[in-house]
Amino acid sequence: MIAYNQAQEAVQNVAQQVAHAADQLQLHGFDRYYNAMVGTYVSEVYKSLNYPTFAHSTNRAQTPLTSIEQAVMYTTLYGKSHFNRFSAVIAQIMGNNIRTEAVNRTINIVDYGCGQAIASLALLSYLEQYVNCGNFTLNFYLVEPSQTTLDLAVLLVTKMSSRIAANVTIYPYHKDLADFLEHDRQTLAPADYSMHLFSNVLDIVEVQQQIPNLCNYLHGIEGKQMVIAAGPRYSSNYQGLQQLKESLHNVIVKQDVANFSVESEIYSIRNNHWIHCSSYGVMMGLCFKNAQTGASKTELAA
Repeated sequence: MIAYNQAQEAVQNVAQQVAHAADQLQLHGFDRYYNAMVGTYVSEVYKSLNYPTFAHSTNRAQTPLTSIEQAVMYTTLYGKSHFNRFSAVIAQIMGNNIRTEAVNRTINIVDYGCGQAIASLALLSYLEQYVNCGNFTLNFYLVEPSQTTLDLAVLLVTKMSSRIAANVTIYPYHKDLADFLEHDRQTLAPADYSMHLFSNVLDIVEVQQQIPNLCNYLHGIEGKQMVIAAGPRYSSNYQGLQQLKESLHNVIVKQDVANFSVESEIYSIRNNHWIHCSSYGVMMGLCFKNAQTGASKTELAA
């Protein structure tokens, strides 16, 4: 009983520190959030979860996370480099020009296999820096098979979105892509744009198997579409990006499949100190416009 109570207290301590980290995101942005999550790992998580155990239980972070401790370790290991990579891709595709004019826009953002919604956080950070969002309506659709991770994603997008003036709504879906495409089509009010974010998911075999269904869905959404994808520099990721590009029709290639790298300051679990490193990835950006059907609603399956 004593051991059980101690374990429960440790979990509560981690949860409280994660909540503090989310507050840092709201107040100061992603870098401070990452630093706070590293602090949570150093002060609490390392005592109960080492990297070999994490790697074995999550198949090196390719299967859904099941605990808040795993989420903290994932962020410590990968969060900063993933955020910096996706931020670089967004800037490459959307440009670094500051837009000060207040325009009315409704944008749907679908984050596939969102994890902790790092791609969505990178987009919000970009909008905060470069775009006047005062008249924006942003609808986030977060699709994630891990309930633990999805809960954290909703919290983080909520905190980060408070840093901009847009009207933001979040729709969480506790599903993998196949299940969602098959069972959970939802209606969505028409939007000026729909953005489809793929961060570190197109290298996964199960996701690649769904690309034909995914493309059918993408071509069923009315209006202007943008696909932004990034992932590790693995052969499987090249394959996933190329498969998605070739399966879509009548696209404008804003950024062809290409290698890139970013510099990051991260905490090394192996070395137990901060290091400067390069993060190598593959990116792609596509745009296309689907025909209007005249219907008042658009189906969304993501």
